[in-house]
Amino acid sequence: MSIIYLIRHAQASFGQANYDRLSDLGQCQAKILADHFQALDLEFDAIYSGGQLRHEQTLAAYLKKFSKPENAMPPVHKTDAFNEYNSENILKTLIPEMIRDDAAFETDVTMMLADKRSFQTVYEKVMRKWINSENPANNLGTWKTYSNRVRTGLDEIMASAGAGKKIAVFTSGGPISVCVQKALSLSDGNTLQLTWQIMNTSITRLKYSGNQMALFGFNDVTHLEIAKDEQLLTYR
Repeated sequence: MSIIYLIRHAQASFGQANYDRLSDLGQCQAKILADHFQALDLEFDAIYSGGQLRHEQTLAAYLKKFSKPENAMPPVHKTDAFNEYNSENILKTLIPEMIRDDAAFETDVTMMLADKRSFQTVYEKVMRKWINSENPANNLGTWKTYSNRVRTGLDEIMASAGAGKKIAVFTSGGPISVCVQKALSLSDGNTLQLTWQIMNTSITRLKYSGNQMALFGFNDVTHLEIAKDEQLLTYR
């Protein structure tokens, strides 16, 4: 049996002009995660990373901790298969359309950046519309295309890594939820709901042999909980 460790990136810069970089808290979370792996003496046989900066920065903390002359680090495979969907474009495209259909929706939209609950309300409604759209506007791409991309990336890892391996994938909540969907045969709607629960630097583990796969652990943030600082426990 081999194990794939799906690692969600540390906290990014929510509400800033450039979301795709770690916040100061995110840098701290990434270091705690790397320290945790070191304490477990956990070294990976293969490492994969999505191509977004927040993935790379979270991975960098691990590489900094383990990159020593006596450690032969495996190469890092960067792949767009584990990139997050472009939520900014989805929001910008679908929100105006949804306001035209429901004027009351604009109230939550005007408050979404100042109020976390309003943001989540808007975000969930928009994402539900997107995953149920077969032909979304402005070439957004479909949920099906996105999830198939992630599944293909996961299948390629399973086919190439071999038996008895430990593989790390530094990615985002969306790809992690799709991988769990594949393992548990979840509906698209339930998969979307699962996405909201995936915490920053959480570890989700999949065991596999051949093309058979099972969920072995989900959304583990023990490394953050040990610090006994609730500010470290974040979703975005």
